[in-house]
Order: sequence, then structure tokens, then C-alpha cells
Amino acid sequence: MKFTKSQIINMDCLEVMKNIEDESVQIIVTSPPYADQRKSTYGGISPDKYVGWFLPICKELLRVLNPKGTFIL
Repeated sequence: MKFTKSQIINMDCLEVMKNIEDESVQIIVTSPPYADQRKSTYGGISPDKYVGWFLPICKELLRVLNPKGTFIL
């Protein structure tokens, strides 16, 4: 019988993923903030800066996700 370790991590993903091995995560569930021009909403990531903000996160998500893993956005 094979047992796996499950863990929920609720922190800044870029900081946490620095310490996660390549292709070691089976499922990623994330809900990043929407691009929004209002600073009081989700930190106010402006639409013109959103892609530049999200691409480094996507790169790390891809690195840690197992090739047979699941990514839920």
C-alpha cells in the first residue's frame, strides 16, 4: 500500500515554490486576484501590469507541477 502526503499551503506562492522540488506537486488550486484598477480591491493589480505579474508565478507553477498533475485556476 502506498501512502502520499497531503498538505495545504496558504502563503505567498512565489516564496513557497522556491523550496518545492521540480515536478513534485500533484494538484494546484489557485484563484489569483483579478486585474483591477481599484487599489482597494485585491491589492489593485492594474490590467496593464497583470500579465507581467502573473507570468513569473505561472513559470514556477509549471516547474513544480508533476507532468501528470492537475492545475485548477
